[in-house]
Amino acid sequence: MTTLKRADVSLEATWNREATFDSWEAWDKQFEQAKQAIPNLASYNGKITGSPLALADWFDAHETVSVNLGELAGFVGWAATVDSTDEEANRRQGLIGALGAEFQAAVAFAEPQLIEKGEELLAWAEQEPRLKAYAHYFDNLLRLQKNMRSEEVEEVLGMANDIFNMAFRGYSELTNADLKFEDAVDSSGGTHPIYQSTLSASLQSTDRQRRRSAWENYYDSHLGMQKTLAALYLTNVKQMEFLRKVRGFDSVLEMRLAPNNLPTQVFHNLIDVFRANLPLWHRYWAVKAKLIGVDKMAPYDIWAPILSDPPVVPYDQAIEWICAALEPLGGEYVEVMRAGSLEERWVDWAPNVEKRQGAASSRMVGRKPPYIFMSYNDSVFSLSTLAHELGHSMHSHAFAGHQPIVYNDYGAISSTVTETASNFQQAMTRAYLRKEKAADANFQLAMIDEAMSNFHRYFFIMPTLARFEVEVYERAKAGKPLSAEIFNNILGGFFAEGYGDTLADDPERTAITWGQFLHLYIPFYSFQYAVGISAAHAAADKVLAGDAEAAAGYHRFLQAGGSRYAMDLFALAGVDMSSKAPIEAAFRELETNIAQLEQLAKK
Repeated sequence: MTTLKRADVSLEATWNREATFDSWEAWDKQFEQAKQAIPNLASYNGKITGSPLALADWFDAHETVSVNLGELAGFVGWAATVDSTDEEANRRQGLIGALGAEFQAAVAFAEPQLIEKGEELLAWAEQEPRLKAYAHYFDNLLRLQKNMRSEEVEEVLGMANDIFNMAFRGYSELTNADLKFEDAVDSSGGTHPIYQSTLSASLQSTDRQRRRSAWENYYDSHLGMQKTLAALYLTNVKQMEFLRKVRGFDSVLEMRLAPNNLPTQVFHNLIDVFRANLPLWHRYWAVKAKLIGVDKMAPYDIWAPILSDPPVVPYDQAIEWICAALEPLGGEYVEVMRAGSLEERWVDWAPNVEKRQGAASSRMVGRKPPYIFMSYNDSVFSLSTLAHELGHSMHSHAFAGHQPIVYNDYGAISSTVTETASNFQQAMTRAYLRKEKAADANFQLAMIDEAMSNFHRYFFIMPTLARFEVEVYERAKAGKPLSAEIFNNILGGFFAEGYGDTLADDPERTAITWGQFLHLYIPFYSFQYAVGISAAHAAADKVLAGDAEAAAGYHRFLQAGGSRYAMDLFALAGVDMSSKAPIEAAFRELETNIAQLEQLAKK
């Protein structure tokens, strides 16, 4: 297992930071320019609804500053992500956070004044060409006006943004920089250092003792910090509950879904279908135990490879396969993705020890490409993760070129939509490789293993966390106590139900899973992965069937960004997410994989 230090990473395996800023001095210069521009935005107060031209000028000025801040924040955030010890980046995160709050406070007058203008805004969007693109923004703003507050209150909420982000940042610093883990020890006594960026290598080892010690040591470190983790999470919960009350929503779930007009029924459909299909997971635990040669699965066996000699997939090979898989979307799409992945260096893929946990893609804004970070380890699993994150990046690349800033911020787009774009690429890549590597039984088995690992994360872990969130926020709303012990009891019960009798749980350690997911600091984000997978498979099926209109519709879906409501965006991709049918179809895909494993186990 690698313990590569950041200083030793080859250039081609890192993000092209110079595409945005070639030095910290350049970043500092733009920071000062943005800081000086913010008072100018405040000077528009009371003037923006004077005429269509005045409003168009305001949007132009607002967009300029927003883009500059997006470049600044995106750059410094990514620098700290790929190297948590980068002090130049770490100290500037506080600066840009404070400036972002200053910006929010300075422009807080705008939406209350636009709401006061009322329906006339929609007429202005027809009259002034520069306002035409904002018609949906106006419609959504007027729809949500009951949840807007006075200019004074909105200004205070804007100023509080930076403060409210501190629980999120505190959790990230604790788990990614300060939290340390004991080495994993394999059956031969060999040691394997555990970092956020290298944990998966031990969990995916064929050596059960190595898996067990890595899992136990990782979970034990979180258990040792459970009270601090609970205090951070509870701070975030109370912040969300405060905002819910201020904005007048009945629940935090409603508050989170309202901006994109996503019906809460989509959430409940997912949970209903998930609970009905829990027996599928019990079948999976049972058959995987047979395939990996154990009497009964334990939690640390979940990521164990079925194959003792899995295929090796170098980074460059992964790019070629992903590009080939996405050919149905056209040559231009593929060439942009290939160039971004290789010579333009969107992807920081080396598994250096200072890198933060997980994988992610950032949105494209201004000069800043849609950067990706991950720890690529030459496996089918890494191939799939790369396809997923490139789906996010290609989505961002598409809408950044077609939409104004109010529609190309991830905050303006439902996560169910963004996760559709990422999972679409995984679905397309799997379908391509099933045909391309049909004669390679070893590779096919590795793909089933990867697909089930992906389904486990997004169709088991994430819905389980979503059930946990419902319980937590219901208790918070009712004024009931919340603590580390209560969090453990809630989540431990849901895992026990999900594991059933076919997996031997380690309840105390499993229960601390809530302390391992940054996703929970964005309430009700976790369930949106499962919705995204469901929509992605439905859209991919249409494109793979050779329907030219389906491919064109999917491009429109990508390019639309947040310029339509979530359900209308799904419709562009040919998917009806008001129905349980796409979610049920995704579970049938999961069941097909399990059935194939059961047939293999019989042999």
